Amino acid sequence: MSAKRARSWGFLAAVTTVAVTLTGCAAGGGESGGDAAAPGVDDSTKTVTLGGWRLASGAYASQNQTTQAVEACLKASNDAGGVNGWKFEYTANDTGGDPTRALQEVKSLVDTKKAFALLWGPGTPSNNAVLPYVKQTGVPYFPGMSGDPFVGEVVENVFPTIPPYSYQAMYMAQHAIQEMDAKKIALLYQNDDVGQSVHEVMAGFVKSKGAELVADVPHTATDTDYTSMSQKIAKAEPDAVIAWGYPNALVKTKAGVMGAGVDVPWFAAYYNANEDVVKLDPKTVEGTYFNYYLTPFFADTPAVEGFKNAMKKYYPDVPPSGLPLNGYASCQVFLEAFKEMTKDGAQPTWDGLFKALNGFEARQVGVVPSVTYSADKHTGPNKSYLIQIKDGDWKQVADATEMPTGQ
Repeated sequence: MSAKRARSWGFLAAVTTVAVTLTGCAAGGGESGGDAAAPGVDDSTKTVTLGGWRLASGAYASQNQTTQAVEACLKASNDAGGVNGWKFEYTANDTGGDPTRALQEVKSLVDTKKAFALLWGPGTPSNNAVLPYVKQTGVPYFPGMSGDPFVGEVVENVFPTIPPYSYQAMYMAQHAIQEMDAKKIALLYQNDDVGQSVHEVMAGFVKSKGAELVADVPHTATDTDYTSMSQKIAKAEPDAVIAWGYPNALVKTKAGVMGAGVDVPWFAAYYNANEDVVKLDPKTVEGTYFNYYLTPFFADTPAVEGFKNAMKKYYPDVPPSGLPLNGYASCQVFLEAFKEMTKDGAQPTWDGLFKALNGFEARQVGVVPSVTYSADKHTGPNKSYLIQIKDGDWKQVADATEMPTGQ
């Protein structure tokens, strides 16, 4: 056992919270490695404690759907008898999108509840606040954040299930250039942890494909007036626009650009591919393309049908759309590795989980068409579909293909 892991249980709990549980069993404690029980593993009840956090209040409360999908995935597993006989208890309290509260929740989960792993927690700022502590403790971590921080840096215990935002945005730019003959690309990006990685790579990538980035327009998460952004993009007269930011920026800026007489294809981030965004302004959103790194939520496949059935059973008020599917996918990746780790009666350990995950090579896992982890690469899923809202309905435009990495 590494010194890092041996130290991980010496931290004091920052806060004690009320658990949202999937089973009534209390978890056991202990250190990972050797013959000792791993943290959060109760051999007597074959129960494993997991944790995360949710955004159920504040400006981004819709993100709670992603955590509810994690819960639906785990509940479905428990009700089906578990994974190799193991069942799961899950705690995910509301942080309201506050990174400080997210860190407090994680410290409580690790130090007090002795969680075996951290499974999902939405919001890139919150994940960035939690990451240094997670690195220090060595606890297995499946973050609800872009894989961009792990491009060129492997953190042994961190396995993102969302591919780098930069890869996803380059995928859309590549489609516009190669399939639509776009010569001039505009970028609208959120100038924070959400969009900066996209901004950093886009000009060079577009140039490498023989096109030009004619507008590079930032906005903030709190902007309400997008007039100046619309004017800059319209003035540049692009052939296509890549938008990487929150829904209001996408919808209002696109409306402004169209109002200025510039009607070109728009490409937007996977997390905006849902009915709530379409309802903001159906006329404006009509025709927008979205990358989607998971099997599209409207596809007729057994994996998507399983997702829909789980949401209908456990959270019937949550539409089984593209937003919750992200959390469900993260849970499926964890369960796949857990199944492999505990086959033939093996005990759950951190090292066993890491070994199983690092053996994923272009593996299809449920709704994830392809995910790769290895000892020298932890960026997660590596393929994306292209989908479109057309005539008020969702359509698949391109099959899952590998995303460019800019290298």
